[in-house]
Amino acid sequence: MESGCGGVTPWWLAVLVALLVLALITGTLTPVASLAGAAFQVACLVHADWPHAALLMIATVTAIALALLDAGAYSVDARLFGRRRLIVPSNPIDSD
Repeated sequence: MESGCGGVTPWWLAVLVALLVLALITGTLTPVASLAGAAFQVACLVHADWPHAALLMIATVTAIALALLDAGAYSVDARLFGRRRLIVPSNPIDSD
């Protein structure tokens, strides 16, 4: 909340951020919550000075990586939608 997105945070923005954090902690709809968090970070980049902008860029890339990787095996998403596994063959040229 103090990452350069303005001096005073309105109550509705604090509630929105708290809901996003709660969704990420519990692993509920992780890709949606992390993309919403990344969008929030990008919106904060407009108002940030350089030291805060560097941190916001790192947070944005981290949120996008979390959206692409998903929450993991112990999340609510894994229970609801099933666990996805990527099986890489030992020799990708010979795989049929």
